[in-house]
Amino acid sequence: DECSCRHFAESSPDLYVRPCGDLIACVWLSFQNSMVLSSAIFITLLGLLGYLHFVKIDQETLLIIDSLGIQMTSSYASGKESTTFIEMDKVKDVIINEAIYMQKVIYYLCILLKDPMEPHEVSQVVPVFQSAKPRLDCLIEVYRSCQEILAHQKATPSP
Repeated sequence: DECSCRHFAESSPDLYVRPCGDLIACVWLSFQNSMVLSSAIFITLLGLLGYLHFVKIDQETLLIIDSLGIQMTSSYASGKESTTFIEMDKVKDVIINEAIYMQKVIYYLCILLKDPMEPHEVSQVVPVFQSAKPRLDCLIEVYRSCQEILAHQKATPSP
């Protein structure tokens, strides 16, 4: 009995903080005596650090193992990681969905979860790679691999 496993990673575009830091340092040096400006710069720096820690995602990964489930991990710019695991018996399907956003069509990968009461119905749609926004050709590659593993899982009798 063979076990299938696939791992995918998508990176978000880099955020360049150095030009912002240089600008803030120059402004601060120009107006050293202003307590209001110093406070504004301090609050801006705190906001930037909060953004880097809680919002800015550097990398998103998807690990799918046919006998266990799907693990999604988001790595933030601060080094913090957030992981979500979905058991394989809760997964109904993996699809590529499309949406219209700001006058353009975007594509994204979704995991459809089974409804516990009605196994043929979908209870929840879980989007994958929300920050990285990979191109359609990359999504198709991930989709095909996921479908191979799901087909193998369905073909393998459960104990």
